[in-house]
Amino acid sequence: MADNDMKPEEAQLAIAKAAQMKPQVQAMRDRLRKMADDEEKGVQILASAIRRFLHQE
Repeated sequence: MADNDMKPEEAQLAIAKAAQMKPQVQAMRDRLRKMADDEEKGVQILASAIRRFLHQE
């Protein structure tokens, strides 16, 4: 499955796990939600960004 094809449930789980590991994830989540017109698309964008963020460290 490609990063952009993540199901909303999978995205929510990835976000929750990342938020537990990194406190700044919640702040990023809030900013991205404001930027996204569509909640579902915003969650997908956030999940993709979090994966990249976690793999860089």
